[in-house]
Amino acid sequence: CKFLNKQHIKLQEAPETIPAGQTPHAVVLVCLDEFKDAVQPGDRITVTGMFQASSIRPNKNQRIIKAVFKTHMEVFHIKKAEAHRVARERLAGPEEFFHEYIFFWVFLLTIGNTTRSFMAPASLMFTRCLTHVTLYMRVFTNLQPPGIWQHEDIKKGILCQLFGGVNKDLRDRGLGKSRGDINILLCGDPGTSKSQFLTHVNKVTPRGIYTSGKGSSSVGLTAYVSKDPVTKELVLESGALVLSDGGICCIDEFDKMSEGTRSVLHEAMEQQTISIAKAGIICTLNARASVLAAANPIGSSWNPKLPIVDNINLPPTLLSRFDLIYLILDNPDPMNDRQLARHITAMYATGPEALSAEIMPPELLARYISYAREHIHPVITDTAAEALVHAYMELRQFGGSRKTIAATPRQLESLIRISEALARMRFSSEVALGDVAEALRLIKTALCQSVTDPVTGMVDMSIITTGLSESSRQRLNQSVVSLRDYLSHRRIGAPLRLRALLEEYNQQNNVHFI
Repeated sequence: CKFLNKQHIKLQEAPETIPAGQTPHAVVLVCLDEFKDAVQPGDRITVTGMFQASSIRPNKNQRIIKAVFKTHMEVFHIKKAEAHRVARERLAGPEEFFHEYIFFWVFLLTIGNTTRSFMAPASLMFTRCLTHVTLYMRVFTNLQPPGIWQHEDIKKGILCQLFGGVNKDLRDRGLGKSRGDINILLCGDPGTSKSQFLTHVNKVTPRGIYTSGKGSSSVGLTAYVSKDPVTKELVLESGALVLSDGGICCIDEFDKMSEGTRSVLHEAMEQQTISIAKAGIICTLNARASVLAAANPIGSSWNPKLPIVDNINLPPTLLSRFDLIYLILDNPDPMNDRQLARHITAMYATGPEALSAEIMPPELLARYISYAREHIHPVITDTAAEALVHAYMELRQFGGSRKTIAATPRQLESLIRISEALARMRFSSEVALGDVAEALRLIKTALCQSVTDPVTGMVDMSIITTGLSESSRQRLNQSVVSLRDYLSHRRIGAPLRLRALLEEYNQQNNVHFI
């Protein structure tokens, strides 16, 4: 007898290829020998094989078979990922080198906007592209979604999320693992292109899953238990976060998730793992994915007089796990409204290709980001480490008061991740001072928008860490002390309802206790 490794894989139709009004079809793949474990859940693949049919025997003890046969495909070849999608990061070993020679159209940025075709190693080609002084802006210009005007800082933050920081394994030092993925939250008024950001990123990333908070459940995000049709045993089916391992999970309508669904995100966004204990199956699954979420305010209108915690139905413990939180507000401005209308009108009149004269081919851009994620792992030098310390101290004093906390150690880790992502864009093996300065500017921009106290106008990180700003906490403590003094001087023994007591207290004191 000769025994072979065998694996059954369920291949589902890609979302962008599904015909209108139909559900995605699936086919069972039979992988033998070297094809076993060749792909992971969430990979986008193209399969070549032989489509076969096999009979179904309802009873093993009888020779009667069903009239309907079950089908499967025997795999002969598997091709991973598509050319226009970004590859995920792999831990580079000493034996991993890039010897692939590629042939496609590329912009020679050192010469101008002329397009040439040539055969060259990818490392040499990208090095020639890196000599351009405006590389950061060139990549930023080509990555931004068509039809979205302004929001430059948001686009730069999403660009850093696509490149990502460096995943560090410090278990040999007793420090565990440190994530390099960047989490971003977009919140604001409806109709401000939040969903367009998510759909554009989902088209570029290789293992991206797009889901909506209203139609998602906790098992849909993590994993659910099902019965294997062949072995009749209970098996785990991967959810959206597990399928996005190594990519970006885009979650729309983030504020409309149920409490049980949001609770599973705490572990996935910080430890990047998902612990499962269902039906006798106890395991820990990897969820090393970045989260790009979009949320709408309560009542579909942003109230500038309230902090972000009161505007969005999200707990502070979940908000604090986002590296960058951006507000996209629809403020009336005749000049901006006119320019936005002209931008959208030009897009529909002439097409997206006419919006910019210097557009890099998407295949080149995707391969550029893929090469950076796979082979560029920048390290933090002593000079960059000292600059990070000064940047963190500057963030701590950004609030303008000793009592307010403008930054926590999580912001320092965000500084490190964004600095590493900016260094990857330059194909640099070291983090430079300019990377730290740009990362500090991006975080300051996000902090000024999201964690500014509407009463005092100062940056207060405690808004998203505890749910209350320092000024609100002082007013609450003052109200409690005032109410306690009022109750101690009030005549004892007179019965009074709580509502009437509060109304009487509010009439006699300037500090109102609600």
